[in-house]
Amino acid sequence: MNQLKQEPCELAEIIHEKPLSGGFAEVLFGSDKGNTLWVKFSDKDGANEWVGKFGVGGSGVGRVAKIAEPDIFLVSAGGCAYLVDASKRELVNQYCDTAAQDVVCDNQRKLLIVARWTQLRWVEFGGKILFSRDIAWDGIRDLEIDGRVLSGLACLNYGGKEERFRFDLDKLEILDFPPA
Repeated sequence: MNQLKQEPCELAEIIHEKPLSGGFAEVLFGSDKGNTLWVKFSDKDGANEWVGKFGVGGSGVGRVAKIAEPDIFLVSAGGCAYLVDASKRELVNQYCDTAAQDVVCDNQRKLLIVARWTQLRWVEFGGKILFSRDIAWDGIRDLEIDGRVLSGLACLNYGGKEERFRFDLDKLEILDFPPA
């Protein structure tokens, strides 16, 4: 680490057990009432470590992903999405939807893609829904973006059968989806 300039935070990982008090510098994002998600951020050498405590919005997944250089991370915490500048330890933006099951960020369009029970929604951080599409009967999860293709698992019937789907993010249309 340079004495004059702090190295950017390059790493982030979910901590599954509450860290010991005083073990890390802590920053609170969202509410600390109820469920929380703990994420440890650090530079490549581990010299600049700190922990973010994120309020969980519902029953969706918890995950963290670097979405922009040098150190912008998206933390998904049970329906709440937090955009964090990890080196500055600051919240850039946030969005919460208690019905969300999963959230990913479309960096090219600078918006979120939110999986609700039956539909995908393209949402600005301010909450404005730009586009939505019903694609499932009862649940969507495991969203990921590879290039300009969104993929995930969608439940095709009330019996719980899940199938992988692929969705073109530029044309806003399904590329392939097995028949129900």
